[in-house]
Amino acid sequence: MSHFESPMTILMVEDNALQRRQIEAQLQPLGHRILAAANGQEALIRVKGGDAVPDLVIMDAVMPSMDGFKACEAIKSDPATAGIPVLVLTALSRDAKDRSYAAGADDFLRKPANTLLLQVRVQTHLRIRALSRHAGFLAPARPKVLVVSASSLVRAQVQNHFGKEQATFLEAQGEGQARAQILAHRPDVLVLDTDLMEGSAQTLALAIHQSPELEDMPILLLHSPGELETWGRFQEPVADALEKPLVAPETRRRVALMARLAQLQKFAGKA
Repeated sequence: MSHFESPMTILMVEDNALQRRQIEAQLQPLGHRILAAANGQEALIRVKGGDAVPDLVIMDAVMPSMDGFKACEAIKSDPATAGIPVLVLTALSRDAKDRSYAAGADDFLRKPANTLLLQVRVQTHLRIRALSRHAGFLAPARPKVLVVSASSLVRAQVQNHFGKEQATFLEAQGEGQARAQILAHRPDVLVLDTDLMEGSAQTLALAIHQSPELEDMPILLLHSPGELETWGRFQEPVADALEKPLVAPETRRRVALMARLAQLQKFAGKA
């Protein structure tokens, strides 16, 4: 899931040189080409007429000349560039997330970003970008989603937040039940809580990643605050991560992203 035919291009739009270096250090292990722009105007020049059109834009919000919200709107309003995913990465609080999504952003993270979370989000958006080039338009499919959690509340929230009419949901409370459900039903997406009734979420994630038949199954990890640090070596098995307690708009967005990735990978497998 994290393997690419060739390195892709990331445009980092950030006016603070120190923060540019910090973000670049977080992204460098992924092996992609990283370009930089100091403000929104520079970003638009890079995106619309540069030598290397980026496959992903990581956009700060507060910058001189043109802020990240206006730059994002400009990218998304132009049909030639609208397909380039934009991830807003900002320390701005209050309504920054709502403003980012209103401007057309595909994703949002607050600074300083957890390295694992930034890496898995970047990899997933780049993977979707690469697969989308060959797939053309695909109508949204009804995914089969397995939700694994010791908490009946969490299992219900995932289903209610995403919408039971939008997917076929399966449930498991622990690792053993999850393995049985995977073997019996081959879900498209795994929503995996770190809190299981029995077994280990890390063991299950690794087992799926190491299986030739299951390695492309997107895993959305649900975790408690501070818990993601212990998953530092799981950048490949996990496609996304979401902190509990769950909030409906973000749960919906994250599960939808996993469903999109699963659909594109299935299409690529048939092509």
